[in-house]
Amino acid sequence: MPLILAALETIGIVRHLLLTSSSSGGLHLYLPLPHAVPTFGLAQALKQCLAAQGIETAAGQVELFPNTKSYSVPGTYTEYNAHRLPLQPDSGSYLLDDDGNSIGNDLGQFFRHWDTAAAGQDLETLHEAITVARRNSSKRKRHRIAVVDEWRADLQTEINEGWTGSGQTNHLLKTISCYGVVFERLSGDALAEFVQTTAINAPGYETYCRHQHEIAQRSRLWARSAEKYWWALGSEPQRSSNSFSGNAAKDSNTLNQNQARAEEAKRRIQEAMTQLQRDGQLPNDITSRIRLLIQQAHTSVQTLYRYRELWHPEHQNPAPVAEPVTAVPASDLVDEIVAAPNTEESPKSLQDKELHTLEENMKCFVESSQNHCSDTFIPASSTEAVLELRRIDQEENQFNGDLLDKFHEKPLLTDNET
Repeated sequence: MPLILAALETIGIVRHLLLTSSSSGGLHLYLPLPHAVPTFGLAQALKQCLAAQGIETAAGQVELFPNTKSYSVPGTYTEYNAHRLPLQPDSGSYLLDDDGNSIGNDLGQFFRHWDTAAAGQDLETLHEAITVARRNSSKRKRHRIAVVDEWRADLQTEINEGWTGSGQTNHLLKTISCYGVVFERLSGDALAEFVQTTAINAPGYETYCRHQHEIAQRSRLWARSAEKYWWALGSEPQRSSNSFSGNAAKDSNTLNQNQARAEEAKRRIQEAMTQLQRDGQLPNDITSRIRLLIQQAHTSVQTLYRYRELWHPEHQNPAPVAEPVTAVPASDLVDEIVAAPNTEESPKSLQDKELHTLEENMKCFVESSQNHCSDTFIPASSTEAVLELRRIDQEENQFNGDLLDKFHEKPLLTDNET
């Protein structure tokens, strides 16, 4: 107790009331405040100041009211832990002094001590501690739920839902067996009996279970299988969780337990969504949709929000909308093709262009690729120009025969004229 009181003083709580909770001898420490403060912030400050002194909270040992309750996702809510009111008649609850001696159970006396303690608190330090506690909490990953707690919640949800249709016996027996091994720490005949008893008492067993005549045998079968695959929480693993044992064949067959659970949960959510859509019972509002999916998919709220893309309307990918295709009658298509203007220009012949050759560069007429000319002297440069012109005519068909006729009409030049 002295260490707890010292821890509370670090956040400004310097006055308290000490009572016995009941005849069992448990102690309740009340911390009066003169006015309201943020409840969750106060819960965080209390928990963090105790943890700083090595005092861990645990049910039945050191409990806090208000407690740091889990985060509530939209459409749901969580409550703070309830506690027993003080000084109930014949409950064994008494007001104690600083030495732990009883000083009565009169409510008037209780309220006088309450007002005195409330007036003595260091509220400035308390508000600062609440701010710091909230800041420390925000540094941690928000909305984080322990994997074990989430797993346990999912298993309990499935067991409590029981049978909702045919074809669910093996899945439910596996779920019950898993819960019995991991969280009830059962084995052998005790586990088999737990599986059978839980299954028989589950909702929908008599209506939908088609294996009632062999439920004992199936319960033993699943109990033995569960013991080989799972182990009690906190104990040594019964099988290797290493995915890389060095044996390729063994590694390829090793089942990733978390991935298998995730795939199974997604499958149930998808099947539930399909069934609700097929029956026209899928609600538009989120809260009603969550409630139905919890029942149909045998899952928890946390798991639903982990895979919100499967059911949440704001996170689902819209299906691609195909563009409408209108059939055009063949006659209309032909008319359109005929009536369409031809915007492409027709290719022009290369012979439409005129070939302009300077007269002073023409010195003789060449009949072929060989130089059959008169005895007149022909400059080499003029001969090469005419031969090049002839070559172009042969390769590109650009040389016009009319132009050659004009060359016949010109007299050949003599040596003197050149």
